[in-house]
Amino acid sequence: MDKELVSLISIGCAILLGAMSPGASFLLATRTALSSTRKASLAVSLGLGSGAMIFAIVALLGLQSIFLVIPWLHDVLKIIGGGYLLWVAFKMLFIRSKSKKRSPEVTNHTFTSAFLSGLLTQMSNPNTALVFASLFTTILTVKFSSLVIFFIPIMTFFIDFFWFQIVAKLFSTEKTRSGYLRHKRSFDKVCAGFMTFLGLKLILGK
Repeated sequence: MDKELVSLISIGCAILLGAMSPGASFLLATRTALSSTRKASLAVSLGLGSGAMIFAIVALLGLQSIFLVIPWLHDVLKIIGGGYLLWVAFKMLFIRSKSKKRSPEVTNHTFTSAFLSGLLTQMSNPNTALVFASLFTTILTVKFSSLVIFFIPIMTFFIDFFWFQIVAKLFSTEKTRSGYLRHKRSFDKVCAGFMTFLGLKLILGK
């Protein structure tokens, strides 16, 4: 099999496993599917995919080299990202939807706000870009054509996008949604606690 194809398949599998791992992105996709519309879930998935694509582009451009030259930049980005996750946790607990047309238990996001939520949540952890950079450095042992290098970020986008659409589909059924609505406050407290943990870990972690 062609070495470029083997490397692309390896990268795709690693990115998919990363997307499937529990984290802030998975939590956001799940909670949106449970508490909002299919349109909002689509927007969140697009945002998460776009964030992953941006990280892939940055990693291919040599993010590790930038952090070696400006080491404090990584810490600054982690503090900003961790602060955003703490803000998301705060909103889960204390900010309720102002919509009067829908059930007070269901959040009504605009497409733009849902997209930005997905994008910012995906990009809240700069370590993801470092993981991508390490992955690309390890696997791209052959000289890739410009076309293949261009394809890697696009592949990253579609892997994340389709995975989180699958998550949205699984968690947007009437049965799971009705169960969520019955235990919304408890579920939101657990989600907020996990987001707080991730935010503090990002800020305090080395």
